[in-house]
Amino acid sequence: MSYPYYPQQMPDPAAVRSKDESDLNTLGILHYCWTGLLGCSGLGMVAYFIMIAGVVASTPSHGPHGAHDQEVVAGIMGVFGIIMGIVMIPMFVLHLLAGAGLRNRTRYVLILVMSGLACLSVPLGTGLGIWTIMVLQRPSVKALFGRV
Repeated sequence: MSYPYYPQQMPDPAAVRSKDESDLNTLGILHYCWTGLLGCSGLGMVAYFIMIAGVVASTPSHGPHGAHDQEVVAGIMGVFGIIMGIVMIPMFVLHLLAGAGLRNRTRYVLILVMSGLACLSVPLGTGLGIWTIMVLQRPSVKALFGRV
């Protein structure tokens, strides 16, 4: 038994390009929003650790070695907060560059790498990262980035 052959209708190239442009513009906006969330959470974490260091340093000491132990713990917490800030600033800048790359159709590899790193932040970053990777893997989107 043979079935009649129905040729597949090819999608309209203008419609495909319009969909790709729309997806990339939406992803660019979402990456900017994600960068804002990342920046606010990074500042919040740094402020949290610095605040904890201040609270630990200002509490009354107990015992002969209490004051020294509090200074050490406060110093460790303060250093940890500063390290978190040093790590979060480049992440913030790289995500900002990835968002700009989506808007300008440049920095293809940076966008892929930052989307992969965003996948580590469950659940919002995972959704954003997976959708970005899926869109960037389309041949028509690769052509928009000049990567054919």
